[in-house]
Amino acid sequence: MFVRVKTTPNSPRCSVQICENIRDGNKVKQKIVRYVGIANDEDEVVKLKNYANELIVKITLEREKSSQQLSLFETDPAQLMNNTKALGRPKQKKIEDILPPSQVTLDDIVEESRIIEGVHDAAGAMFDEMYTSLFKSKRKQDLLRDVVLARLVFPCSKRRSQQKLEKHFGKKNSLDVIYSMMDELFPKISDVKQMTFAKTKSLFPDKIDLLLFDVTTLYFESVEVDELRKFGYSKDCRFNTTQVVLALAKNQDGLPVGYELFEGNKAEVTTLIAAIESWKMLFTIDSVCFVGDRAMFTLKNMELLESKNYHYIIAAKLKKLPGALQQELFNEARYQPAVLNNEFGWIGEFNYQGRRLVVSYKSRRAMKDQHERQQVINKIKNRIGEKSNPNNLITNQGVKKFVTRDENAKIALDENKVELAAQWDGLHGVISNIKEDGPQSLIARYAKLWIIEESFRINKHTLKMRPIFHWKPERIHAHIAICYMTFSVLRHLQYRVNLTQKISIDEILDELLNVQASIYIHKKTKDRYRVPGSFSNNARKIYKTFNLERSLDATVYRNRFIQHIIPS
Repeated sequence: MFVRVKTTPNSPRCSVQICENIRDGNKVKQKIVRYVGIANDEDEVVKLKNYANELIVKITLEREKSSQQLSLFETDPAQLMNNTKALGRPKQKKIEDILPPSQVTLDDIVEESRIIEGVHDAAGAMFDEMYTSLFKSKRKQDLLRDVVLARLVFPCSKRRSQQKLEKHFGKKNSLDVIYSMMDELFPKISDVKQMTFAKTKSLFPDKIDLLLFDVTTLYFESVEVDELRKFGYSKDCRFNTTQVVLALAKNQDGLPVGYELFEGNKAEVTTLIAAIESWKMLFTIDSVCFVGDRAMFTLKNMELLESKNYHYIIAAKLKKLPGALQQELFNEARYQPAVLNNEFGWIGEFNYQGRRLVVSYKSRRAMKDQHERQQVINKIKNRIGEKSNPNNLITNQGVKKFVTRDENAKIALDENKVELAAQWDGLHGVISNIKEDGPQSLIARYAKLWIIEESFRINKHTLKMRPIFHWKPERIHAHIAICYMTFSVLRHLQYRVNLTQKISIDEILDELLNVQASIYIHKKTKDRYRVPGSFSNNARKIYKTFNLERSLDATVYRNRFIQHIIPS
């Protein structure tokens, strides 16, 4: 057997094959034993030829074993493997045989690449604290770590992630290996959830008593339906595409507690109850208060939560309340002055079907409501009288509620509707079944809901949870799990750093992205050297948070992850 490299006309691609000569009558023909692979450049040709030589040894041994015959010459299999190594992959130099950086001059070297080290150092330390030993294979564990950390700063498809890892982090992995890792991650998703919860729980050992809960939809550029992707109510207004439903829960400090992925046609209340039951089975959660927005304000939702003995604080749809109760809300005598989230306001408590309805008023919120309404009114006034189709003016419910049509179908501003809307300026209400807390406490706890809304913005936009470039349900689940791990690492990283210095997520990532090193290659020996770049004070503080001290000395680089962190 021998290795053959077959070229393609007008193309740099080469096919590497293992062939053997066989006799056919008086002729000798070449038979392809195995296709090894396609090479796009000379380096890949060398690698595939080396691999082919190793395969020849294995195929020869397998043939001899299956035929139970010895070869003509008694050859030790170990010797065959040694010969293969001699023919194939060059032996790697020992560190002591490489010229030390102190003896290398600038004229001897040229910059080959620049790699980012800060992300793998600081965020990598956070990942290692949270997700140790998900895989038995160290290679798979390291690959998952790389994919999660790459998504922190370069959220994109797995193909692009593979390219970014090689270009910016010096991590080489094939796309097939990444997909294989995702397939192995799928049955371990419950472990991912448990590890994430355990990390959050460890910071608050007493209890997690406030769960911020919300649901969003993630759509696909597809109309194909399967057991996960289905048509349903889309929060992205993409009703012509299939989607999945994601439920996310966090504690009041913004740290992740759990998530669940549901079919695209699941109603929000269904996801809520299913998620709660799932988390109860996985985690030790006792007395929990769920906080939700107006979308959860239905009698059915509240009764379901009460039937499970759960506490809740939900935004109330004040304009949907019974007329008599609405009139009570406008009675100034029912309100008391109060400090609401460090701002002066007024607060009143009412009864709604045996539940507590707490309504607050803030002058700043009133000005905001008035300003937003005036913008809509200005838009209506500017468009009235135009020759274009009047139906074009009515583009959303925000405009429709302030206009009317006369008998000639002409659109006009309805001043009565504007006056009625102005009554609600500055008012906001929450409804709850909690008896013990004071009204100000309920308002303060509800105010934490912005944390979950910010979390969805981070997942959807900063980490680009979608578009999802996968179609198999298992891969979709694995992709969401990777995004959740990335989000969890990011949140815990921010929480840890903010204990000593207040710095935003964007600033943290910026600092870590700028912790870089140049890789230089020796012109003659082809040895590589790492020369660290600048290191800002903020980056140094982030490293100190994890008890990391970065070496600023030039070192030999092995084209793989090297230890440049000095143990404290």
